[in-house]
Amino acid sequence: MQTILTGTQFQFNCSERGAYTGQISNIEIDGLDHRDYPDYVDAFISNARVDGRLATEEELDQMNDDAQFRYESVEASLY
Repeated sequence: MQTILTGTQFQFNCSERGAYTGQISNIEIDGLDHRDYPDYVDAFISNARVDGRLATEEELDQMNDDAQFRYESVEASLY
């Protein structure tokens, strides 16, 4: 498990709250397999903080569904 600290903004869509932007930090990446370099298709965000609180499962799903955000988070955790 890798942890990165970041001040990244992410746009969420929630049926209860509508669209909102959260400040993402303490992103934890699981599923890293260096044999899968450079794609890391099995890597995923397993935990993160949104505005200082733990991300919900729905928020984690949305972060993982955004392929570019997930890949940039994986890259940031490696370097």
